[in-house]
Amino acid sequence: MDRGGIRMNDKRVFAVIMAGGKGTRFWPVSTLSRPKQFMDLLGGGTMLQITASRFSKISGPDGVLVVTGADYRDVTANQLPLLPESNLLLEPVGRNTAACIGWAAETLRRRGFSESIMIVAASDHSIQPVDLFEETIANAVKLAEKGYLCTIGITPDNPATGYGYIQTGEDIPPGNRVKSFREKPDAATAERYLGSGEYLWNSGMFIWRVDSFLEEFRKHMPDLYRNIKRLPDTTSPSLEEYGALESQSIDYGLMENTDRAVVVPALFQWSDIGDWPGARGAGVSKGDSIIIDSENTLVFDETGRLTVVIGLDNVSVVSTEKATLVMSDSRSQSIKEVVTTLERSRPELI
Repeated sequence: MDRGGIRMNDKRVFAVIMAGGKGTRFWPVSTLSRPKQFMDLLGGGTMLQITASRFSKISGPDGVLVVTGADYRDVTANQLPLLPESNLLLEPVGRNTAACIGWAAETLRRRGFSESIMIVAASDHSIQPVDLFEETIANAVKLAEKGYLCTIGITPDNPATGYGYIQTGEDIPPGNRVKSFREKPDAATAERYLGSGEYLWNSGMFIWRVDSFLEEFRKHMPDLYRNIKRLPDTTSPSLEEYGALESQSIDYGLMENTDRAVVVPALFQWSDIGDWPGARGAGVSKGDSIIIDSENTLVFDETGRLTVVIGLDNVSVVSTEKATLVMSDSRSQSIKEVVTTLERSRPELI
């Protein structure tokens, strides 16, 4: 059954959007009932809506699949009214990206789309302009059609320590073989990566043929592959069925091991809105504020009150009716500790 959408070189293109995160690093605005992917941070729609709209131009509205938590079924359906019910894959529990992506690929295979192109992306990326994004995807599709597993790399413009890096190898136009994946580096290592000109930021976006991916998935993650194959043909597996799957990232479990990994450089501007400092880099702000003698400062206020920041650098000030966060960029990972504490002591705040 053909579900509509455009074709690239006579191949159907599907987009799989991963939207199951809890948005912990965006507390106190992001909560368990309203994670960041369902928030309007950039204007013009929620992160999920913007991402789905971007991919609809490539795959057609019926070619978009969303993988999210079962608790977010209704909010996802309400925000994406054109999304077919059969394209909403509901995880009863999170099992990291390998399970999520593997399940989506197996779903497409069962529907008869083994030879189709599958694009995988998170719901929280800021991408501009759309036409250069589409051109980048078209470049990646050229390699995916040859059996490569493609990822999109971002040309670094600073020695960022918050991203993983991809070391580029042999030219395979319009991309390169992946020589290695590197974890988030320290400052000195990031400086070396930037100076070498050999490294790209890892965007976490992937493009491949469904059958090519499943071949490599079976080879490098055989246990997870077999267990996903055993899942019933449903968009809402049980906790017992899905919870038994291995929890592993697709980068660590597959991409770092396959010899078919290639990277295509992005032609577009990209920001990973993974935390409040990242949101500031994408231009996110809200509310009435006065900022004096301060640099790299974000104010996001939902209360309607005036926020004044004086003499602070690299700081995020976030206020809701229930809580206020004042945080140094260097401690952005510590929000997880706060949320864990509140889960035990004050769950009404999360």
